Amino acid sequence: HTTIFTILLTAVMPLVAQPLVGQESYLIAGRVTDTEGRAVGGATIELSSGYQSTLSRLDGHFELRVPAGMVQLRASRIGYTPATVTIALAEGAVDSLLIRLQPIPIHLQGVSVEAPRAPPMAHTVTAQTVRQVPPLAEPDIFRAVVLLPGVSQPNDLKGRIHLAGGASDETGIYLDGHPLQDPFHLLGLLGAFNVAALDRADLLIHHLPPSAGGRLSGIIDLQTRRPGEEPAYEAVASLVSTGLTVTAPPVLGGMDLLASGRITYLDRIADWVYPEIPPLDFREALVRIGRGWAGGWRAEALVFSTQDRYTDRELSASPGYQPLTWGESLLGLRLDRRGMIWDVSGRASFNRATVHMDERTIDVDSLPFSRSNFIHTRRDWLSGALQATRTAERWELIAGASLDQRQNQQMWTAQGLMDEIFSPNTPGEYSGEQMQSLFALFGEARVQLGKRWTVAPGARAWSAGGIRIAPRAHLGFRASEALEIEAALDRRYQWDTQLEEPVEGSITPPLFLLEEPRTADVVAVSARLRPAQLPYSGTSVFHVQAFRKEYRDRTLLNARESRETEQSVDPDFPVFDRVTGHSTGAALSAKIAFRADGLLQGSYSYQRVRENVDGLVSPTAWDAPHTVVLFGSAPLGARWTLNASYQGHSGRATTPVLARTFEPFSTSLTELRSRYLRGARNSIRVPAYHRIDLGARREWHVRNAEVTLALQALNLLARENPIDYDWQHYFGRLSGSNQRRAGRAGLPFLPSIGMEVKW
Repeated sequence: HTTIFTILLTAVMPLVAQPLVGQESYLIAGRVTDTEGRAVGGATIELSSGYQSTLSRLDGHFELRVPAGMVQLRASRIGYTPATVTIALAEGAVDSLLIRLQPIPIHLQGVSVEAPRAPPMAHTVTAQTVRQVPPLAEPDIFRAVVLLPGVSQPNDLKGRIHLAGGASDETGIYLDGHPLQDPFHLLGLLGAFNVAALDRADLLIHHLPPSAGGRLSGIIDLQTRRPGEEPAYEAVASLVSTGLTVTAPPVLGGMDLLASGRITYLDRIADWVYPEIPPLDFREALVRIGRGWAGGWRAEALVFSTQDRYTDRELSASPGYQPLTWGESLLGLRLDRRGMIWDVSGRASFNRATVHMDERTIDVDSLPFSRSNFIHTRRDWLSGALQATRTAERWELIAGASLDQRQNQQMWTAQGLMDEIFSPNTPGEYSGEQMQSLFALFGEARVQLGKRWTVAPGARAWSAGGIRIAPRAHLGFRASEALEIEAALDRRYQWDTQLEEPVEGSITPPLFLLEEPRTADVVAVSARLRPAQLPYSGTSVFHVQAFRKEYRDRTLLNARESRETEQSVDPDFPVFDRVTGHSTGAALSAKIAFRADGLLQGSYSYQRVRENVDGLVSPTAWDAPHTVVLFGSAPLGARWTLNASYQGHSGRATTPVLARTFEPFSTSLTELRSRYLRGARNSIRVPAYHRIDLGARREWHVRNAEVTLALQALNLLARENPIDYDWQHYFGRLSGSNQRRAGRAGLPFLPSIGMEVKW
């Protein structure tokens, strides 16, 4: 990779270094509006023949310096049809250009659209289209990205995302560029975001920009909602929670506001909705305040907080009892300046994620068992970055630096509980603290070579116990107006690891910082075809992509030998084996928007993930080779829209238990304990997964408000999709019951209803 990077850099940098000598330029100033004359903020206005671009402000105004002559400008924003205008610049500047964008109806957008000025090989999911996907009780951004190719969730109860065959901790999640650690509710079942507070989610898998690092599989970059010209309010109520979102344009002191909150009452209705749901409740809040100044300056402050709690009904009245609580808090600051020559941005954030449970104060005299479990984890993450971007007609240069400081404090005493919440290879007692500082420099040069080729070499240099270079490159070829081909080559480092994949329906597992990073090399190719308008259809997109990821260095927690050792204190814990592996995959996807306001899209993904452990190659625990996803939306008349989705994938791999034996538990030989003889690692699979969901939406306009009724039915065929084998449960009940299957089922047939009000 270093050789390839050096060749590309040698070929490209002379082109970047050449100035545009003797070329006149003029300033274009104008405004972007919709067809009714309302300002469109956040629209991208770019020179069609190069990299020069800018964003419209909240009032729709923009300025852009372009070369003299005949120029073509393209304006675009998610939710609108792009518009192109041609201007002849020969005598002076243009100061009154008006560009009108046509809004796109929500049901035509689909689940995935291409983001304007997004990094190469990226997908975008908008908040508007997330609402169209039949939700798990209510719209969830993480349940919508699963409909994209190369993305998977192993089962109904696991909301964490696997990208291109990677483990769930290899997926990074950012909010307005600030890193998050565990933004999930209900033991990982739902994302911790009110969809009304989000604008979109950019999904970066096969090629990461140089400013993004520290994850082997990719990142999900969530962007908060931007205010319009008038204050806007949105209330959402479902069977699970109620949320309120407010956006306000610049008013007091020129500051604009986004405020959103959500609270659940699931703990109060769980018994009659779905008795197997534990009594959980959650709440969240997001506030962003921003202000802009002349000269392209803008500052933002962001606060995000989540809190979940589990209340044991049996012990809720015990004095001093602390229920299980967990949550995350983020404070972020951002300063941006869009200039005529250089764009500069800086960010800084502090994030804290916690898990806490304390049952040591419970009066156990009245209980048939002892409750002395204690768990406390606190993970602090201080992160900052500075980036400068220089754009010209046919090239763009990006350079910057980042600093991350992390501190993890983790301790627990939970004898006999580790299997259920963390891992069977975890000791019953542990206490430890880790600190880490990572400094990185990054850069990338994007150059347009002729009318068809673009090349973008870059690198990220890490300083942590030595210098590590992570080169990356992107190559693009536009064969025609309809066909675009891309290739990417990345080296990636990750400096933390979880013990194992999180147990479904359990709290966040401990996360440990590494002195030597995990390493992966990624090669990916992509072809996107936008053919001419097909019969009976409007916009259509066909996409093929393939990738190969080599894990040069990966962590695997050492297995513990016996039940007795498992429950003891281990001063050397954790000890990770360093293994190698690879993931290979390909995906085919299509999206067709019909003239009658209907939409059909689907994808097939094939991916295999294998690890080499002690010379034996076996699948990983999340390996599911085949995934098929379909989504359709169709108008039914009278303002009703019908949405349907199908998900199906191969059952993931698991390790079988061949037999159960008994051994003395103490020297008295009067007590016996079970031990399990396991077979080959991940040599069998959970049965295949299939689920059909339906949703219907009806819109009304009442005075200045828009009211939407949402009906949905999840798992329409009531399939008992198993999420895992529970061998201990199976053997424990085998002698006294007629149980035939060692599994735990996922969601039942689950109808739901919700109401949205916007004004």
